Amino acid sequence: MQPCRVRGGGHCWIVERGPADEKGLRTVSRPRSGPTVALRLFASELRARRETAGFTLEAAAAALGVHEMTLSRLELARTAPRRATVGHLLHLYGTPDAEAETVLASLEEVRRPGWWHPYRDILPDHLAGVIDLESAASLIRTYAPGVVPELLQTPGYARALLELRHPRADAEEICRRLRLLEERQRHTVHRADRPVRLWALVEDVVLERVIGSREVMAEQLAHLDRFTVHRGAVTLQVIPATAGQHPLLLSGSADILRYPHRQLADRLIVRGLHPEASTVTEDQGAVLAYLAAMDATAALAPPPTTRIRTGKDSPS
Repeated sequence: MQPCRVRGGGHCWIVERGPADEKGLRTVSRPRSGPTVALRLFASELRARRETAGFTLEAAAAALGVHEMTLSRLELARTAPRRATVGHLLHLYGTPDAEAETVLASLEEVRRPGWWHPYRDILPDHLAGVIDLESAASLIRTYAPGVVPELLQTPGYARALLELRHPRADAEEICRRLRLLEERQRHTVHRADRPVRLWALVEDVVLERVIGSREVMAEQLAHLDRFTVHRGAVTLQVIPATAGQHPLLLSGSADILRYPHRQLADRLIVRGLHPEASTVTEDQGAVLAYLAAMDATAALAPPPTTRIRTGKDSPS
C-alpha cells in the first residue's frame, strides 16, 4: 500500500490506504478479527469522542478523506480500524497525546484474536460470537430444562453429550470439543479475576436423567451439590416437579447475559437442538419477558442452599 496525504483540522497526516474504488475514495478498515465485545466498546468510544468534539459523521469522514459509510462501519463495530486511522481520528477530535496513546494501546486488545481462536475449525463464526459475549459478561442467568448447563458440566457428563451431538466425530475431535468447553468454563465461572456470576435454574428431571452412566451422573450431581455448600460465583436452584406450571415451562434452554459496561445491552440467547438454531437478541422486550419469567420461576424453587442428592446411594 502507498501512503496518502490527507489534510484536515489544520494538520497534514499520513494515512495508509487500501485501493481506491470507482469514485476515487479509499478504504481504511479491514475485516474484524478481534473479540466482538472489545470492538463494540472501542467503537462506542470513537463515536462518543467524535460527538464530544462536535463533528458530524459526514464532516469527520470528509476530513479523513473516506466514505461516510466507512466511518459508520467503524463506529458500528462492523470492522476493526487500523492503528493509523484511529490515531488520525483522535488527532482530529483534539485528543491529548497521552490520552491518545492509551486509546491506541487498547486497540491492540481489539485486534487480538480471542482465546477461542485455536478452535475455529470446530467453531462456526456465530458461535464464536456467542462465546465472546459469554466470556465478557458479569452475570449469566440460565434456564436448563433438559441437561445440566454447559458451564456446570463435568468432563464425563459433557463428553457423553458431545458424542450424542456429534455422532460422526472421531475421538480426537470429541477431545478438542471437550477442551473448548473446559476453556469456556475457565474463562467464565472459574475465572480467577472477577468470575462471571452464574444463576442457574434447572428442572429436577435433569438430575434424574442418567447421562453417560450412573457413575458419570453421580460425579455430575456431586459437582452440582458443591455449589449448594460453597456457592462462590454460582447460584443453583432446582425446580421441583411439584412446582407445577411456571412461566418458563414452554421455553427451551435460554440464557440472559448482563455486562459491566453501560454501552452493552443485556443479551438473550435461546438455544435449539442444533447450534445453528440458536438465536441471540438484545431486543429489550424479549430480554425483559425472559427476565420476568426467570424471576417468577426462581420464586417457585427451593433456595440455592438446598442440597442435591448425589445418587451415590442409589442401586446400580
